[in-house]
Amino acid sequence: MDSMQIILLILIVVSFCFVAYWFIAWWRLDRALRMSISMTEGRGIKPPAEGWPKVSVVIPAHNEEILIARSVEGLRAQNYPNLHFIFVLDRCIDRTEDRVRAAIGDDERFTVHSISECPSDWAGKCNAARAGAKIAMEAGAEYLLFTDADVLFDPDLVQSAVALSIRENSDLLSALTTLTSTSWEEFVVQPVASLNLVRMHPTDLVNRTTNPRAFANGQFMLFTRSIYETIGGHDAVSEDLLEDIAFARLVKSKGGRGIMVNSDRMLVVSMYDSLKAMREGWKRIFIEVARRQPKRLIQWGLRSAGVGVAMPCTQAATVAFGFLALGRGDVTGGGIALMTVLLALLAQLIVLCRFYSKASAPRIGILGYNIGCILVALMMFEGAYDLIRRRPVRWGGREYILEPR
Repeated sequence: MDSMQIILLILIVVSFCFVAYWFIAWWRLDRALRMSISMTEGRGIKPPAEGWPKVSVVIPAHNEEILIARSVEGLRAQNYPNLHFIFVLDRCIDRTEDRVRAAIGDDERFTVHSISECPSDWAGKCNAARAGAKIAMEAGAEYLLFTDADVLFDPDLVQSAVALSIRENSDLLSALTTLTSTSWEEFVVQPVASLNLVRMHPTDLVNRTTNPRAFANGQFMLFTRSIYETIGGHDAVSEDLLEDIAFARLVKSKGGRGIMVNSDRMLVVSMYDSLKAMREGWKRIFIEVARRQPKRLIQWGLRSAGVGVAMPCTQAATVAFGFLALGRGDVTGGGIALMTVLLALLAQLIVLCRFYSKASAPRIGILGYNIGCILVALMMFEGAYDLIRRRPVRWGGREYILEPR
């Protein structure tokens, strides 16, 4: 066996590993999807005998004049019969207040509360949510729903969420949003970042009753009043970069049940308006999901870079050596090499098509999957660097210097 045959054999073995990698990914994704809960399941569930509980929806808003009217439109269209909406305008210096009041009109279900300052040791969003929660509890809310001003609600969203929360006996119900895809960054980066997040917190592990994995999405968090008060409300998460994951861990620590549902287009959001904002936002998310451990971020980044760079480069080399082998008359070796690459690519395409379809992401974005993997890997590496070098991370109107763990 000459050196070329040895190299070809190594490449074939590695290619078979890639095939196995994507088949395992398919099995894991299939299991997570089969055991997931869709928000659409809440439609048609009958109200409890005592009637639907009172829900207060708290929406912190900071300079949201562009999207605030759309947010109000989605809220006003809710079919739920017992609702109270609380907009907390956090130090707005644009026309947010004028536009929200104009959109609300004479709808008595809405309260608009403005705050002009934020304590130095609080993030703006957390402080605004705390103020809204106080109003909600004074109004007798039985459930508190925290959401963002840039999300769009389906008319049945609140009723479906409450129905599922009651059915599943959950203390905290959170939803994975459907992300918009209008720019190249959203096509290329968002699905890859979301896939990494789902890999870290599969819904079947989050929703299981025995030793669940704590996870929540701050864009939609529905608490029972009792668990919110038990864990100490927003005062308990004032110093956390991701209050949603901190909430999920607190709920779990108090014996409560947190679940994650797929919104399936009933909750749509545009997360970031530029690649820079996307980089900073997802970097912050990955830092907190990794529990501020640089080693874990580096490992995740290497995995993403491996899929985005090492895998296609190895496959290209396998194809090249396969054709060389065919040219030398080694039909068996060259054929096996080409077949393994084809199988790996086919398995990858099947997995990505299913995930992109479930996430309501355009499948055309799969063409940029490798680039997305590289960009996500760079975000993870940058997050690890920020932790190691104590570089400040900006969020919620202030800067944090995070201590690595």
